[in-house]
Amino acid sequence: MRTEEGDAALSSDAPHIPEPMVFDLVRPLGVRQGDAEVNVLTEHSLRTGDTEWAPEFEFGLFDDFAIEFELPFDNLRLSEYKLGLQGTIGTGFNNHFIHGWQMIGYHDRDTEKYSVDALYLAGYRFNSEISNFNMIGARRDDMERDGHFVGLFNTTWFYDYSQDLTFGIEMNNEFREKSDWTYLLMPQIHWDITNHATLQFGVGLSQANRKETNWLGTWRMIYAF
Repeated sequence: MRTEEGDAALSSDAPHIPEPMVFDLVRPLGVRQGDAEVNVLTEHSLRTGDTEWAPEFEFGLFDDFAIEFELPFDNLRLSEYKLGLQGTIGTGFNNHFIHGWQMIGYHDRDTEKYSVDALYLAGYRFNSEISNFNMIGARRDDMERDGHFVGLFNTTWFYDYSQDLTFGIEMNNEFREKSDWTYLLMPQIHWDITNHATLQFGVGLSQANRKETNWLGTWRMIYAF
């Protein structure tokens, strides 16, 4: 039974809920002012050999409110600028439940277009081993008149095997017009190297509209101060 958790990759410090690897948070819900984190997410396509990676800096501006700056790269080319904001609404159910919100702005350097995500966040700790975190919302893929809305849903289930080791499975979905559906399924392992450093890694698959499957090797290195 897990009795204590490292703090580098939590989606919530109270209740203790791990953070999804692919669609991560702007620090945990319930962030404290001055908390900071740097991390790098890397996704390598086992089919094409292409690599997407993104260094991030996350900072708690105030209690329950954090900001994030991210620079996504396609191989060695900087593709986007991202700015994220996140707030905590509160807890419930005897401190087993926590929820909040997140907004992310994107600027595509190739198309010069802007897009925005708006998400509701909710996590629940069932017992000392099992927890779940969900993100649901929408993306405006272009802020101009001809832009469209994309439905977003991410759910991740976690099993805390020991104090330092967590197993999870993450499902990330995007729903577009005309029943277009893109999903990513990512089994993952979280290893708390120290109370400040966590390595997350996994191999999963993604598919758009039932077309060719893309297998991905993914990892995220996190250091929280």
